[in-house]
Amino acid sequence: MSSLSHPSLQHREPAASGRNERDAGGALGKLIDMAIEVAPECARRRAILPAVDWSAVPPDKVAIMFDTLEQAGVPCPGWLARSVLMAGHVATEGLELTPHLRVLQRVNRFARDGDGGAEIDALVAGLIEDDTIEADVVAAIARRLLESRPSDAARKLALAHAHRTHDLQRIVATHLQDCVRELPTAHLRLTGFSTTQLFAGPLALAFAAAGWQADVSQSEYGTALAELSNPAEEHDAVILVLDLAGFAPLDWRNPPDEHVQRWSERLQFLGSALTAFSERAKAPLLINTIPCASAPGAGLLDGWHAAGVRRAIEEINRRILEVAAASANILVVDADVALADLPVARHVDHKLWYYGRIAYSADAARALARAFAHAWQLLRRGPIKVLAVDFDNTLWGGVYGDDGVEQLQCGHDFPGNAFRDLQQECLRLRNQGILLAALSKNNEDAMTVFERHPDMVLRTTDFAAKAVNWSPKPQNIREVAAELNVGLDSFLFLDDSPQERDAMRRACPEVRVPEMPSDPAERPHWLRRQVATWPVRLTGEDSARHSYYAAARSATEWKASAGNHAEFLRGLEQKLVVSPLDLSTLPRIAQMHQRTNQFNLTTLRSTEAEIAAVAADATSGLVLQGRVSDRFGDHGIVITAVSEINGSDAVLRSFLMSCRVIGREVERAFLGEVLKQLARRGVSRVAGSYIPTAKNALVRDFYRSCGFVEAEGGDSPGTRWVFEISGAEFPGSPYVNIVQEQ
Repeated sequence: MSSLSHPSLQHREPAASGRNERDAGGALGKLIDMAIEVAPECARRRAILPAVDWSAVPPDKVAIMFDTLEQAGVPCPGWLARSVLMAGHVATEGLELTPHLRVLQRVNRFARDGDGGAEIDALVAGLIEDDTIEADVVAAIARRLLESRPSDAARKLALAHAHRTHDLQRIVATHLQDCVRELPTAHLRLTGFSTTQLFAGPLALAFAAAGWQADVSQSEYGTALAELSNPAEEHDAVILVLDLAGFAPLDWRNPPDEHVQRWSERLQFLGSALTAFSERAKAPLLINTIPCASAPGAGLLDGWHAAGVRRAIEEINRRILEVAAASANILVVDADVALADLPVARHVDHKLWYYGRIAYSADAARALARAFAHAWQLLRRGPIKVLAVDFDNTLWGGVYGDDGVEQLQCGHDFPGNAFRDLQQECLRLRNQGILLAALSKNNEDAMTVFERHPDMVLRTTDFAAKAVNWSPKPQNIREVAAELNVGLDSFLFLDDSPQERDAMRRACPEVRVPEMPSDPAERPHWLRRQVATWPVRLTGEDSARHSYYAAARSATEWKASAGNHAEFLRGLEQKLVVSPLDLSTLPRIAQMHQRTNQFNLTTLRSTEAEIAAVAADATSGLVLQGRVSDRFGDHGIVITAVSEINGSDAVLRSFLMSCRVIGREVERAFLGEVLKQLARRGVSRVAGSYIPTAKNALVRDFYRSCGFVEAEGGDSPGTRWVFEISGAEFPGSPYVNIVQEQ
């Protein structure tokens, strides 16, 4: 018998081991005590203290260390403060901490004392979309909050950053599965030209962070083109993960001209399949472009040579974008943007490729999955509608009240050029349909800066609304929302002040309040990367939206001077042009379905493809749109209705109108025209539903006021209304002049 297996040794080993561990633990504790006693010297030399596991050190000893440093007049090094905070302790007051570590400090104090939960939630809300926070810091914040106060903010934080750290992924898998199951479900079909099995996990995680529970089914390997050509109807969206090696593998024994022919053939197949999908599917297709390659196929000639990999990628991507531009339901995710924070060499894990034809590395898969989730979120909810911006040290450098116009920084030298470029970005968003609102604590004459300062890019007339005064900004943003007739969840708020951002988050949690970079040089690029501002489609209505609101503002001013409401309506001289849907206006009608909340009877978020499918057959569907103008200007396409026809019966699937013309009886006049056109098609009975939401109480009694009668709704939510056309009086308005276009 060997000595290692002797019974007496086996019996004594645990006791000896336990004694040794206790002795080692005691010795280690004494060593830590000694290090704390000489903390000033250890901090200067960066010795011993960096190796301490502070999570095992009692809080009273940590406090002694901070006191020792303070008494010796030695500033606490940043690395030491970070280590202590990451271990869950509370650092002494007055330390110079980064903004993210300040949040961790307050979270640690909250976990210890339990005070200030609402304030903590407001702080955490600012980190949800902050990609600059260190992964281990956000993991520590989320973990500590979920252990002490599992609020919605803490759950959203963990989900939003789970792709960055395995620690958070474990937390999500362990603690947040029930929360994810409560989210609305998105039924996704995943396909590709390479293996997609490992993409399903990151996709589910990314969709959960965006507020959706992803139910992912996958196509068989090698069936992507067949899936596109014959799309199933039971999915909410199809996701095609595209990569070059899987889509167009090459045999370098063939001459370069054959490579071009091979790529062209594959590209033709893909284009035909995408077109077929666009024509046949009701669900949208989300497809990524092929990212740039880490190695060329023809060296410095890669962009134009027949064997050039870059040339192939550019041609494939160009074809995808061309098909998507002409399609009602194809949305393209720019892979290079999605992977911008990842070195190109890390886009692919070559071992994974050769092992199982897995096209993207784990990091790249997570980044692409987030991009697909962002695209889906924008497709379903649309971008923000209003950018509310501060003035001092946000749109310009300096304080107007202290420095005057001449000293404000906005020009062609640093830092003025950074502020000027941020104004350019605001102007870009205005031209893409996002309204600008001035939200500044200032004297009202601060608005004159935009005209008086020679280097300002923005002008006073670029702002659709303004609240420039000394009232609290949460109060002001509510007043601006009421003036523009939009919800608070339509706003993105930019302010250089952390205090103002925190106040907005606490008082108006619906408003998006991102953490703005402190360095003005970082802000223009940062704003361009704010996904909440990205358009899904751009229409003529978007570029003209600012002028529409200007016309509405003029009308509101006229209303204040009118003697009564009837006089106001008569004086508007309104014209309503009613016309059928056409391809040029389809994106606008779909956009309205995604973004309209208040005057929306059913709030069905129909896509371009779904609306186009109803309009395609005149015997079974009718989609009408209405453009309104008045004496003050054009308001654009502001009202629409989608009707499904079944013989003599019709159902108003959706009826919605822009908030710009609420209260003008446009809706009554338009509904009358819808009913008349349905009657001309042989319809005698029209049904419509009111499905209540948190925002559409305004239209609860709309159908009743227009002559509809409430009917039994069966199992459908809300209330059901019926209009019998025979012998009925159609709704209308004497204040709206109707023009019909075919």
